[in-house]
Amino acid sequence: MSLAEPAQRANFGLVGFFFGVGALVVSMLLISGALLPEPQQSVGTTIGEIARDIKDAATGVFVEKPEPVAPKPKPFNPTPLLMILTPVLAGLAVVLGGISLFRHEPTSLPKYAIGLGIGAVLMQFAFWIAMLVCATLILTAIITNIGDFFDL
Repeated sequence: MSLAEPAQRANFGLVGFFFGVGALVVSMLLISGALLPEPQQSVGTTIGEIARDIKDAATGVFVEKPEPVAPKPKPFNPTPLLMILTPVLAGLAVVLGGISLFRHEPTSLPKYAIGLGIGAVLMQFAFWIAMLVCATLILTAIITNIGDFFDL
């Protein structure tokens, strides 16, 4: 019989680790766009419509507008759900990892849980910063060349 206590299991750390992995997977699904519905028109058409809307708003249209067409129902888009689910899972991973460290459970899983949770949030943040920079560059190019689009 040994006098050593049996090793304590990292229960909170294990659950936090799985939440961290889930947060990272959800973040990667969001970034990849794998679950997005197929676009109905090309990117060039969308950019052209944005340029037309900007020109119409800037010049003021004094002609009669055609009757608006009733919009078609949009397919389910899981992006808003993924945007909320990633920080929730990441926060749970960090909190459970912290609880596990506080309870002096073995430290490898809680550290992984905290790292994965923080990594998922940082990945999503970096993705949105990159998207904002790209959108700003596209809008700047459209506004700079607005006269060239319609001089044809």
